[in-house]
Amino acid sequence: MDPIVTTEDTIAAIASAISIGNGGVAIIRVSGNEAINSCKNIVRTKSKYAWESHRVFHGFIENKSENKLIDEVLILVMKAPNSFTGEDIVELHCHGGVIIVNKVLKTLISSNSRIRLANPGEFTQRAFLSGKIDLTQAESINQLINASNIRAAEIAFNGVQGAIKTKIDLIKNDLINELSEIEARVDFDEDFTDFNYINYLKNIEIIKEKIKLLIENARRNSNIHNGISIALIGKTNVGKSSLLNMLSKKDKSIVTNIPGTTRDLIEVNLTINNIPMKIIDTAGIRDTDEQIESIGIKKSFEIIKESDFIIYLFSLEEGFNEEDKKIIKEIPKEKLITILGNKKDLIDSNQINSHSFKDTIFMSIKNDFGEKELIDKIIKKCGSKQFENVDILLNERQIINLEDCLSNLNDTDKIIRNKLPFDLLSIELRDGIKNLSKITGQELTEELLDNIFSKFCIGK
Repeated sequence: MDPIVTTEDTIAAIASAISIGNGGVAIIRVSGNEAINSCKNIVRTKSKYAWESHRVFHGFIENKSENKLIDEVLILVMKAPNSFTGEDIVELHCHGGVIIVNKVLKTLISSNSRIRLANPGEFTQRAFLSGKIDLTQAESINQLINASNIRAAEIAFNGVQGAIKTKIDLIKNDLINELSEIEARVDFDEDFTDFNYINYLKNIEIIKEKIKLLIENARRNSNIHNGISIALIGKTNVGKSSLLNMLSKKDKSIVTNIPGTTRDLIEVNLTINNIPMKIIDTAGIRDTDEQIESIGIKKSFEIIKESDFIIYLFSLEEGFNEEDKKIIKEIPKEKLITILGNKKDLIDSNQINSHSFKDTIFMSIKNDFGEKELIDKIIKKCGSKQFENVDILLNERQIINLEDCLSNLNDTDKIIRNKLPFDLLSIELRDGIKNLSKITGQELTEELLDNIFSKFCIGK
């Protein structure tokens, strides 16, 4: 991908999610010195509020070369510096639809040689470069856009509001305080009493614990963003697809009486009791010579290893047999939420010896019987405790910078224990502060900046 251009160009792009289908409104965003003039070239309006900042006014898009109107629009102007990018911004709110919005965009760009299509993330990059947001806020915007569940969206929005920068700045200020004394001692050692190494190590340990906590919480980010993965495992035709449909309240899986219907993984993201989850329907496990079905069964065994938790299903009509016992042995006990005996509606309740099925739920998925008991089991096993105190989402780049800072602080411990030159402490603390500054964007190369924003969607 070409690097993002950071010149005086005026940029334009479709800012709404028109690529996934037609809608009521589609938005074209324009930013830069020529934003207002370029839009004036194609907008016909009689509004008395036309082109005033932070006003919405009515108009028509006009193709002057063809002498005809293209669309009826609302126009929103935000003049610099009071805009998202810090530049002049114009938003054209067109009628939704791929054809019409692309026609308006093409007309806009052809009307002015100084306007071009925006690269992915270029609007947000300009907001960062103009000081409107720091890098953590920019990356949180991308996380917010791509959030797959409500909890992930809530935590990503904390980052948009500056929660990540606040936490990083607090740690950085603690390190700056330690560095200030050390550098003063390097220059004016004769004016100080002996350095208190015990206090220094104690303070650094506190800072290290704060960093470790951030890293530990960040490792849980994937569960919040993607959801705890719960795989539905069992033989063919035991009700896995029906259970997926029941939990998601949608017909996501094909449900038939034909064994081997599900041949690939089907995933549904949902939230239960504020716990984001990804429920995975897998191919039924059985002996088969059918090649495609065999591939699906192989994936089922792979997903047992990869998923966070397992619900194992068997048919009460058929009974829990040797094949079930063989499959259960492949499931780590710590992953097993419950064994679920389905099709309770097809047998006499007196036939079930509940003592033989410890911690087993007896359900009739077809009749929605036993759903509450299953959900209670899921909540108890997965719990919401692992999401407590997690109020920010950190990406891999930010985690690596935190780990590098932690490594710097560990090196200061070695310097003291090995009685190395005192000024080496200053070097490691400076590097630690620099690694923290990389997180918020105060220490970045142009190449890294381009790489970060190239992963954003066009129009953001």
